[in-house]
Amino acid sequence: MAIMDVISNFDFAYILSAIVQWGFLMAFLYTFVSSINSPFKGFVVLSSIMAIGYLPWIFTNFQTVTYLDFTLLDIAILVAVYVAQRYFIKEKTTAYAYLIIGLSVNTFLALCMYLDTNILYNYTYWWFWRFYSSAVMFSDLCMIAVLIINRDFLGLIKLKRWLCS
Repeated sequence: MAIMDVISNFDFAYILSAIVQWGFLMAFLYTFVSSINSPFKGFVVLSSIMAIGYLPWIFTNFQTVTYLDFTLLDIAILVAVYVAQRYFIKEKTTAYAYLIIGLSVNTFLALCMYLDTNILYNYTYWWFWRFYSSAVMFSDLCMIAVLIINRDFLGLIKLKRWLCS
């Protein structure tokens, strides 16, 4: 079986969705346990938003969902993260920056896929489809990792400081 047959298989989409959801749930549980004796609960709030935000994809029929649905859900999660950071957490963290970047990338790519499939009616496989799948999975895994370790492991914060100076 070719790799593209596996990736385009809807069962594989369910498996990836479950892995990402499990990752956000584990990040939430880790931050929850780690913050028991800490007054700072920002990571618990951010990880709970991500876990709850990605929860609907467990119950999604991937044969009927459109990329616009992915876009709208990512925008809703992006707004929830921003509001929580702005009004409840107040301290800027590396996790917040990575979540904003990751959700923005996911939103942009899902919107591009929606444009490709639903506006331009392109149903022929091309390189962007593989790029979309890989980039979204990488982005999701980075968001899970940063919620757990809260380190600038890709150097995005350093890059921003270097570009702004």
